[in-house]
Amino acid sequence: MRRTTALLATALLAGAAALTTAPAAGAAEAAMPASSAPAGAQAAVPAGCTLDAGLRDATGTCTSIDPQQTWRVTAMCQSWDANGFPTWSGAYSSGWVTGNGTGSAWCDYMETITQAGIALGPTPPAGPTGPITGFVNKCLDVRGGSSNNGTPIQMWDCLGNVNQSWRIASDGTVRAVGKCLDVKDGATGNGTPLQIWDCNGTGAQKWVVRADGAIVNPQSGRALDVRGYDTANGALVQIWDFNNTANQLWHAPA
Repeated sequence: MRRTTALLATALLAGAAALTTAPAAGAAEAAMPASSAPAGAQAAVPAGCTLDAGLRDATGTCTSIDPQQTWRVTAMCQSWDANGFPTWSGAYSSGWVTGNGTGSAWCDYMETITQAGIALGPTPPAGPTGPITGFVNKCLDVRGGSSNNGTPIQMWDCLGNVNQSWRIASDGTVRAVGKCLDVKDGATGNGTPLQIWDCNGTGAQKWVVRADGAIVNPQSGRALDVRGYDTANGALVQIWDFNNTANQLWHAPA
């Protein structure tokens, strides 16, 4: 993935800067200070990940980290002024990656990396992780594997993909692709669709997995429901009064 624009690198003080953004509002991320080290120098790399840094690009790969952990590759870049002195150019990063995968960040033409690293997002809470299966044995699925806020939740053939790997988290959330299962706009009415969103601790993101197979949102008192008993791939998921029908019964990781 091509590097994104500079991320909150707003100050240069004695050659130091820090990246502090994270995918969830208010969450902390490991900062990577700027450095006067030679081009391609590496900051600390989390366990389970490796980093290959060159003069202008850096690629990180994680192969054995928490499947709900978000991370990104970061790069501090420099160029040279008319007198040949190095100048701060900016801080760049890859897009967010969740769990095992690969990300890359680049400096612009005529810039070099002074330091590259892998920055972690917030540590996800513990809990059993795996597919949530339901109506006609299909899997609860984040549409297209996207981690964008507002991405709809649907049913799809079980493929074992990361967007079908859900954590029943200890904080009462249900998580996939590094974000939380969320009732759209915090609404409580029958038929309100579900989406993923940055985890924010609101009632729209709290769930109780019950022994009778229901997954209930306490704020609304309503249950996870496959809209209209639709059996096709792409069938949308919503909240609805629990009535113990097949489109409301789930098998969640335990």
